[in-house]
Amino acid sequence: MTSEVEQSTRASRVEVALQGAADRALLMRTLSPEGYAIEAFDEDCSAGTDADLLIIDQPSLKGRRDRIRALRAAASPVALPVLLLAKEGHVSPTLVASELGHTVDDVLRIPSTGHELRARVRNLIRLRALSVEQSAAHGRTRQALAGVSRALRILHACNEVMLWETTESGLINSVCRMITQSEGYALAWVGFAGIDAGERAKIMVHAASGPSAGYVRGLDIRWDDSPKGHGPAGWALASGTTQIISDTAAAECLAPWRTHLDDWGLKAVIAMALEPERGVPGVLVVYSTRAGDFGDEERQLLERLASNLAFGIDRLRIKEEQERQDARIRQLAYSDALTGLPNRRWLLQRLEQVVSAQGEDQTAAVLFIDLNDFKLVNDALGHAAGDEVLRCTAERIQQTLRKDDLVARQGGDEFIVVLVDSPRQPASDGRDGEQRLRQAADALASRIVETLQQPFDIQGYRHRLAPSIGVSLLPYLGADAETVIDQADMAMYEAKQSRRRTETYSPEMGHHRQQRLSLEAQLHQAFEAEEFRLHYQPIWELETGRVVAVEALLRWTNREGQPMSPGDFMPVVEDIGLIEPLGDWVLASAARQLAHWQREGIELCMAVNLSVSQLQGTAASARIRDLITAEGTEPRAWSLELTEDVLMRDPDDVSVAMQALSDAGFRLALDDFGRGYSSLARLQSMPLHALKIDKMFVDCLGNGRQGEGIVSAIVDVGRHLALTVVAEGVETRAQRDRLEAIGCRLGQGFLASPALPPQEIPQLTLDPIAPPGAASVDAGARCGLMDP
Repeated sequence: MTSEVEQSTRASRVEVALQGAADRALLMRTLSPEGYAIEAFDEDCSAGTDADLLIIDQPSLKGRRDRIRALRAAASPVALPVLLLAKEGHVSPTLVASELGHTVDDVLRIPSTGHELRARVRNLIRLRALSVEQSAAHGRTRQALAGVSRALRILHACNEVMLWETTESGLINSVCRMITQSEGYALAWVGFAGIDAGERAKIMVHAASGPSAGYVRGLDIRWDDSPKGHGPAGWALASGTTQIISDTAAAECLAPWRTHLDDWGLKAVIAMALEPERGVPGVLVVYSTRAGDFGDEERQLLERLASNLAFGIDRLRIKEEQERQDARIRQLAYSDALTGLPNRRWLLQRLEQVVSAQGEDQTAAVLFIDLNDFKLVNDALGHAAGDEVLRCTAERIQQTLRKDDLVARQGGDEFIVVLVDSPRQPASDGRDGEQRLRQAADALASRIVETLQQPFDIQGYRHRLAPSIGVSLLPYLGADAETVIDQADMAMYEAKQSRRRTETYSPEMGHHRQQRLSLEAQLHQAFEAEEFRLHYQPIWELETGRVVAVEALLRWTNREGQPMSPGDFMPVVEDIGLIEPLGDWVLASAARQLAHWQREGIELCMAVNLSVSQLQGTAASARIRDLITAEGTEPRAWSLELTEDVLMRDPDDVSVAMQALSDAGFRLALDDFGRGYSSLARLQSMPLHALKIDKMFVDCLGNGRQGEGIVSAIVDVGRHLALTVVAEGVETRAQRDRLEAIGCRLGQGFLASPALPPQEIPQLTLDPIAPPGAASVDAGARCGLMDP
């Protein structure tokens, strides 16, 4: 291990073990401004021995757990902190509980912000530095205590005082009192050099005892070159040597204080320097009413007393410093540096105490609070503004609580409140107690919502951020701290999704969470096992019935043989980060299929849906182009579909990608048109080629003039903006007839066919969906999807 001296003179060393190269590179870029020496924490036997901090992800932890625990044990009592990076939703509370305090000291759920990562790393580096300092202080304390023990055996007069007193003030007051009581001296006082500006030349009296203690009241004593700095106390402090005046009446250096000395009958004085290793120096001064006192033997005794007193002062200063360091370490470990609130670790301990006190009829409600749209403040005004909002939020929540309630910052924009309920009278029915707790929790949640809905004044702007709150009840809904916090977390997400301010946990939420976790695992397995398939739904000309294009639609049948709706699994695909690789697979598979049809002489256009993650600037557009053209298909044979929601998220990056794709020859279509909030000006400014009327408007055809008017208006917008219009969800001939009459050229829906496996599409191109009396179809005609 690195020595303490070496550690104090070098940059903090951070060793990293992350499975993904991209994650490692991102972490190094994020931490590089901090000036840390960042190295790899590999599996070599010497790895980690010089580290001040280990950063590791969950996959890497599995192979290094024993190594980390061995390193931490070898470093003890110096802390070797470990930060675990855990992907959101991929780490269980049980794993966190088993690893925290044993293998890791903190868990950062990712994705997270660079600000949060740097703050966590700084805290752990400070934890390491403080533990190094504390270890050194412990060593010095042991040495000092050994010296004090030796001195106490010599000077029995100080023995009890040294053992009893636990503060510096108590020690010097007791020594002064012991001197004047045991030895009969008229006065003993202890003073220290001044610390504050303007008082550094003065000796400040901190303790005095004896019949003549009144002498030191208002006494002006110095240790500089002024006349009041030439007395015995000043010289002793300045020179570090003992000063004795056996007859105060004959000493010229005492002229500034002679009248007072005579008034108090002080005839002899001894002043001894106190030179502790820590803090300011001082002086012990003893007065006698008899001239000629303080001979050699007496001097030696008092000098040894002064020496022991200096050791005692040093010991207590070391202890005080150690207590401050311990308090600081506890603060780092159990509190949030930004808000000053306790953190989750502290709250878990306190909540476990509530659990252990259930035999005393103690119950509690846990409220999990999240600030909606907080990310917008961070993105728009910067992290400093976001930090100010979090501090204000913490203060407002505290103002709503009772004395015994608890609040902690979970992390990010999440807070946890515990309403501790100790009923004065036991409920006759357990449900009565639960109902009372529910009502108290609802009332507290209402107060929190009310205070957090008030505007925040940040950087000259007023911002409103509404919270979402989830509630769980201990012990009615969960029997341990981790469980009720997790339940409250689930309820909070339910409140956020339902757009209600508060939700209380129910067992159905836990069931939904299990279903969600199972679905996530199945989706990962399905992608790895290539279980996804593409089916293709035809797009045809309403007038001729000719199939001119197909839309590639994702299909998945799980391992139980159940077809899964894309509406059920696609949001989860986005949440777990599969959307980009799966989107690439869709593009590549559709391109291979289109190329195959073209080789068979089947001329169709291919339509595919794109997600916002696939449209992040020019690099993303180049990737789309490369995936499609790698199979030999041309951009002009493609229609890339985007929803209005995609256009509203990251609009700048999406606009750049759209323009690049349009310039490359791709056609762009706005899917589900009418559901969002696209303005005509926005439509006109975007490189679009087609609008797809949402099915809900097509369903309204024949149900009154209002539904037909909306469809007609959309067709007119397309015509005026030179955009092809496609009607989605065409299921009846009556709908087809009305659409054709309105002027819509293309349709898509079950009237023609549902989405089919690729081998069934060629037959549809041979047997057009032609209305009665339709004109003959030219099989070699151009694809009409792209032409307005």
